[in-house]
Parts: sequence; structure tokens; C-alpha cells
Amino acid sequence: MNGKKESKKKKTDALRLEMMRTYLAGLMDEDNYQKLAHCSPQVIGPIFNGAIRMDPASIYINTGSDVDIEYIRQAALTKREELPLATKRHTYHFDGPNDQGRDTANTKYLAHSDTEISSLQKKVEHRAGILEVRNILNNIMTGKEMIVTFISRGPVGSPVADPTLQVTDSYYVIHSEFLLYRMMTPDEFTNDVEKKGYMFINYHSAGELTRTNVSANLQDRRIYMDVERFRSYSTNNQYAGNSIAPKKINHRFGNMNNLRNHFGQRLDEHMFITGFDVGNETVYFAGAYPSGCGKTGTAMTGSHLIGDDLAKIFIDSESGEVRAINPEKGMFGIIEGVNWDDDPEIMTILEGTDNEVIFSNLLISNQKPYWVGMGKQLPEKGCNFEGEWSAKSVKPASHKNARFTVSLNALENYNPATENPGGVKLSALVYGGRDYTTMPTIVMTHDWINTVVHGAIIRSATTATEIGADGSEKRSPFANEAFFPGPLGQYIRHYKAFGENPKIDPDNLPSGFQVNYWLHKSARGTLAPGEQDGLLGEKRDTKVWMRIMALMHRGEVDTIWTPIGLIPKYGDLKKLFTEIIDKQYKKKTYTQQFSLYIDNLITRIDMSIEEFAKEKGMPAEFFHVLDTWRRDLIALRSVIGPIVTPDQIIEYVAANITE
Repeated sequence: MNGKKESKKKKTDALRLEMMRTYLAGLMDEDNYQKLAHCSPQVIGPIFNGAIRMDPASIYINTGSDVDIEYIRQAALTKREELPLATKRHTYHFDGPNDQGRDTANTKYLAHSDTEISSLQKKVEHRAGILEVRNILNNIMTGKEMIVTFISRGPVGSPVADPTLQVTDSYYVIHSEFLLYRMMTPDEFTNDVEKKGYMFINYHSAGELTRTNVSANLQDRRIYMDVERFRSYSTNNQYAGNSIAPKKINHRFGNMNNLRNHFGQRLDEHMFITGFDVGNETVYFAGAYPSGCGKTGTAMTGSHLIGDDLAKIFIDSESGEVRAINPEKGMFGIIEGVNWDDDPEIMTILEGTDNEVIFSNLLISNQKPYWVGMGKQLPEKGCNFEGEWSAKSVKPASHKNARFTVSLNALENYNPATENPGGVKLSALVYGGRDYTTMPTIVMTHDWINTVVHGAIIRSATTATEIGADGSEKRSPFANEAFFPGPLGQYIRHYKAFGENPKIDPDNLPSGFQVNYWLHKSARGTLAPGEQDGLLGEKRDTKVWMRIMALMHRGEVDTIWTPIGLIPKYGDLKKLFTEIIDKQYKKKTYTQQFSLYIDNLITRIDMSIEEFAKEKGMPAEFFHVLDTWRRDLIALRSVIGPIVTPDQIIEYVAANITE
């Protein structure tokens, strides 16, 4: 560019910036306007674009300061987006009866025609989708206040944290985000964007509200994600899974950013991060379970909680370690079934008086919250998201997807390392889902490519976290299938390349596990005549499963070889059940939970081969693993039979494999 053209461009840019600032100044008081004084045009532009399209009556710039957050809290109460409970700083929020989960039908990616999207997701051509959602957004904030917030998806200063701009008209959304995320000043945000060269931009509006203060125009509910520019448009909804964009919406952007710019170097996963003290070491697990499959409860079994839902995993080039940060600092947890017996750490917060909590979509009676499975007698009457409720009602008191929102630092097992920009060292990756029939309770993978395969072939029953879920089983690769927009084959190659990255010290490569807490009695031949079907184990067993995996990772217990991975021995589990939860663990139960039901496993393998063969760009090694499993399982079946117990495997290995 010659000098004259460069000078002209600078003048044009300066004029455009002044025009944007002048327009925004007309919508703010002086204090709010000054908060943006040092923001770059790159940051001012999206705020201006949102304001000029959505037509707010005013704009509030939220810096995360005590003053700003108190303003948000009070506005949420004044506008009745939240209502107070008897306990100070405890509030509740109701979403509409038909706005209770992720809207998978209207969650779509906006992408150019030549941009490949996962075969498991929905795509709209970029220009058509932008036009559609802009028409919905036009004047959607007329008469309302726009709130602008600057968020770091990860500890401030972390090299893998995402600078994230949130624009919304919902005080409930911003109050929730205050509990869930680290907020930045506009100056900090501008500097982070300039350093990293990108940001995520999110526009949300609850839209027109009904008399009961819920979104009125659900026919125009959209959750559109522009993966070309990392911008999201969420309209006419309030349910946090759709409206709190830094959560799952921006998790998707993190995945796409990795595929484009950090292939084989970073993973953005739908995983908890929690640690256990074993000897003189803290063993940190990252675990991927689909929503509603016990992920939060499993995370809480750790004595060093980092996060319960999301993980950004990366390689420390200096140490050769695989490390992880939590992009969040709070918990948006499912509340059904949370009680003092199973979840004392969470109940301490929910029924305590020292912490801030937002409850959603449960029963309220005499300004106190109640939910199904809380271990207490429900009141005779109250109100919930559907209106008045009584004990005579055929409908449940609380929604199956009712939630609580808290900051993690309120939990007793919270680890301050959550705020370490360098994260924590990961020792193991765990994958699981609602598998009622097939996988043994714990399998440790043979190597990294086996870890990739175990993570990819998860199948899980759908849960109430999705609108229209019917409990049927579906594919759930890495429990992340709803949240990676790129082609599945490319994602598998990316995962494979991560574990093979030469920057990782081989001694620091995390172990892999597939877990299955959901085996049903009927699938293991233990259902007596007239007995109701149910789980072979119980919720509290998770503490034992996590401990045995830590010991398996460290090589401190013997394991049993199987074609699909290693399983623990009965004696070690029996001892741990007694020591950890004071429970007698029967050999019969162990045999049912860890036997190989070969026909079921082969069906799963064949199904997986057929499904993944349709994906472009799959690595040949992936199918080699599945073919090897199939071959060895058939060999076992021919010698032992269709059901192979751990004792039979031990005998088989002793007779056929020598060191």
C-alpha cells in the first residue's frame, strides 16, 4: 500500500471509529462511556454493530467490578428475571415450559458452502443464515437495556484462554456468567485480543417476554453459530444452555479454532477435571460424559476439584506434560437427585447461607427450593416453571433438567490451582455414557490409538438436557459430538495427532479409560422374576472406580488383559470398597460388571465400523484397532463361550500368553 492510500485508510478508519463512538455515547451515561475509552476498533465494532441492529434504549458496560455486578444482581430482581429466596443471595429463575433444554433442532452452524461440518450436526449456508437471524434480531432490544461483558474463557493470562465478548439483554444471563466465568476490564480484554489475534463474539436476546417473564416467541428461537468468524446469535430463549454463550456455544468455537490453528496441539473437551491424592502424588483425571450422565457427581468425588464440565487441554513444551485448564470458574449443575447422602459437598452450598446460588426450574414453596430426589419430603403445594403445583399433581415438582449455578470456590474440595494460567498436569482421560448393556464398568486402554477409539465409540441414552429427548441410544463420540463443528474424521485425526505429538514426553502421556456406571441388571442376567430393573451398582461406587483407575494408571495394582483393554482384579476392588465407602463388594457383582458379553461387544464394534466408515479422512489405524478387537473377541468366544468372566480370562491368558 503506497503512502497516500495508507494515509487515506487511516483517516477513514479514524472517522469510522469516531462515528461508532458518537453513536454509542448517545446510549450511555458518562461513566459507562469512559469504560470504553481505551478499547480498540476491533472491540468497539461488535458492540456498535449489535446496538445499531437490536436498537436498545441504553447500554451498560459491565467490567466485573463489585459495583457493576451489584447493579446486575439488583436489575435481575427488579425485572423479575430472578426472584429472592429466604436465604440471602439465593435466587431462583424460571424458563418457559418449552424452553427447558438445548434446542437441537434450531442449533445450527453458519458456514460457507465449501466448509465441511460434522455429519452429526446441522448446517446453514453462511449468507442465508446470517440474513435469517439478522431479521430476527432487528429491533429485538427496543425499550430494553443492552449489557456488554468482557470474559476470559480460562484463567486470565492463560495462553489458551479465549477472549469472549457477550452482548445480551438478560440480567439473569450476566449474573450467571459472573458465577461461571472470569470477567475482564475492557482494557484487559482489548490487550488480550490484540495479543491472541482473535475473540469470540456472542449476541443474545430473550426477545419479547410474556406476562410471566419468559420468552414469548419460541418459534423464532435460534442458536446459530458462525464458525467462519466465531460469532454466535442466540434469540428468543432464556435456558442457560442456549443463552450463556461462553459455555457450549463458545466451546464449539474453541474446537474449530483448534482444528484450524492448533491441529494436534490443543483439545477442547466436554470433560471434568478432578484430582485424587495417591501416595505423594495428586493424580488428575479429565473425564468426558454426555450431559446428564453423572459427570458432575464424578468430578465431586475428587479431593482436588478443578472443574465439572469443560476442559482446555494443551502441551507444555518445556516440561513435555499434558496440562489442562477449566475455561469456567463455576458450576451449572443438574439438581435432580442431589441429596445429602450422595452429594454432601454440593448440599452444603445449596442449603448453606454463605454462598451465592441461582436455582432454575424447580419447585418453590415459602421462598425455599425443592427438587425431585433431594431426600426430603416435598411440600404440599408451591409453584414451578409451569405455574401452581400441588402434591396431587401428576407432573413432577421439578424439571429433570432443573439446575443450580454456583462458583466453584464455594466447594470444600475446590482447588485454587483452578486459577493457575498454566493449568494442572493430566494423568488420565476417562470416557463414559449411559450404556445399559455392553461395556464392562472399567476398561484401561492398551495405548493412545486405543484411547482414541474408546472415546470415539461411546454410545449413550439421550437425557433431559436436550429438548425432545426420548431416552433412545445415540452416538456420542468423546461425549463431545454436539460441540465440535468440524468433520468427524478430521477430529479423529486431530485427537490421534495430539497423543502422538513429539512435544509430549512419553512418560507424561495420559492413560485412557472407558467407564460404564450404567449397566442394568437385566443386561447381566440378574433380574429376579417380578423385580424392577435397575443399575448393578450405585452412585457412591464412583469413589471406588476413580481410585482404582488412579492406581491402575500408576501401575500399583495388577490388571487383567482383555482384547479391548485392561480390567481391575476383584481383590483390589473388594479392599477399596471396604476402605473408601465401607461396603461389602460381592464377587458375583464383580463378575457381572466385568465379564465380557462378547455378542454385545461385537455388535458395538460392527456398528462403529459401519458408522465411522462413512466419515471422510478417517485414519486406517482406527479401523485396525476395531478389527483387532473383533478378531480376538471371536477367538475368546470360540474357546470359552459368549460370556467370558474375569477368572476365565486369567486362566486363558496364563495358558496362552508367556512373558
